This record gives sequence, C-alpha cells and structure tokens, in this order.
Amino acid sequence: MKKQLQVGLVVEGNATASPVLRLSCMVEEVGPIKSVSLQVARRISNFLRAGYGVTDYQDLDCAQLILLRLPDGEASRVVDELCETDLPFGEMSFVICETWLAADVLLPLQRQGSQIASLVSIGPNSQTCFAVEGDLAAVRKTKRLLERGGARAIELRPGAKSKYFAANLLATAIPIPVLQLAQQALRESGVAGNDLVILMNEWSELLRQRVKKGGRATWGGPLAECSPDVANGYLRQLASRDPTLAAALNEWLALAGRKVVARAKSQSAT
Repeated sequence: MKKQLQVGLVVEGNATASPVLRLSCMVEEVGPIKSVSLQVARRISNFLRAGYGVTDYQDLDCAQLILLRLPDGEASRVVDELCETDLPFGEMSFVICETWLAADVLLPLQRQGSQIASLVSIGPNSQTCFAVEGDLAAVRKTKRLLERGGARAIELRPGAKSKYFAANLLATAIPIPVLQLAQQALRESGVAGNDLVILMNEWSELLRQRVKKGGRATWGGPLAECSPDVANGYLRQLASRDPTLAAALNEWLALAGRKVVARAKSQSAT
C-alpha cells in the first residue's frame, strides 16, 4: 500500500499527548505509520485520524520526511533497525521529535545519506512552538510541516542543542533557588503577604524589561544605585548575621561579575 504522502511516522510509547502529532496538518500529511506491531500502528492511525499502519520499516519508502516519536531509550535501537533496511536514505529526512536528544543520535542515518534533525517543545506553556536543530534540509522540511499545522519552529544552528539546553536551564531552572532566597530574605526582613508579592513582581518585571532590551554590561539594582562603601557595609553585616545567605549571594555576585567584565570587554572590542 503506497500513497505518495510526504510524512511517515515511527511511533513507540505513549504518543496520545504529543503536540506534534496533534497538529491539524497531520490529517493530510501523514502516510505510513510504523510501531511495535501492526495493531498498535493502526490504533495510532485511528487516534490521529490520519495515515495507515504498516508492518515494516521498508514501507516508509514513500515518505520524504520521517518523524520518530520514541522513548529516549529506544532511539538507538530503532535507528539501527532503520539502517538495516533498503530505504532510499538519500531522499529522506529523519527527525527525532519531542525529546532532549540531539540530532546526533541519528548520525547512523546521516551516514547512509539522510538528512537529520531533532525537535523539542520550547516549554509546557507553548504547545505549538518548537526548537529544531540539525541538517538544514531536514530543519526546513520540518519547519514547513509545523507552519502548515499552525505551529512555529525556532531554528538552532546544527550541533547547538547543548547551547539551547544551557540557555533553558539558565532561564528556567537556575533562577528558581535564587528567587526563593530572595523571598526568604524578604520574609526575614519582615515583608510578607501582598507586600512580598508586590516587591517580587516589581523586581521580576524590571529583569524582564532589561532582558527584552538586551541588557547592558553593567550592574543593576542596588549596586547601581548606591556607593561601593554602602554596598560593602551591607554585605559585611549580612555575613555576620546570615553566613549562609551571604555565601550564596557572594557566589552569584562573583559569577555575575565575571559575566559583566567579559561582556564589557566583548563590547569594547567591537
């Protein structure tokens, strides 16, 4: 059974919540669907109301773009199984979907002549926006597919998913304990309830505005508003009253200081 449809799927694990597979364009774009069994593949087809189940990887040969929606632990096995087929790899692009695995996991397919890419959602609040990384041809095909489904694709440079991972951590994970320290310090200074919310919202909004404007290679907040003597006086007082908080603050200030200096040098060089 061979329809000339562009998109093929290899799906294992629970895919019912997949935002990619739920895109409206899948109804028209999806053709062959391969899973752990024909019965499961047909069940996925019925759920998506798209495509048709197939028994062998070879049946994917009518598709130019293959989306792999797999548990991370199964990716290498599936890639090896695909490499053992006689698929026209030079005409195909493979994309590992909704995972933090980089496109590198698909390198065996690239060596066979295919274009490869990886795709991950930018966050739980954005079900129709994805970061895509890999070979240009595979990225562009994926971008066109997503856009036809009303989604947005943010292109990363090939091999740069680790940088994206770092950026995500810096923006979403690392600030949490810092903000929690800020809230704790406010409570211990006597601020609570709505007053605490007002202060945290004000400072968070200031940070958001600075990031939106591109920031500057200078200190913000109190360090830009008071003299070094006043600032050092507070830091010494804090060290005697709350050594744990002082140590955490000094560690983050040292890190931020190195960043400020590095960015200032970079800006002066240009």
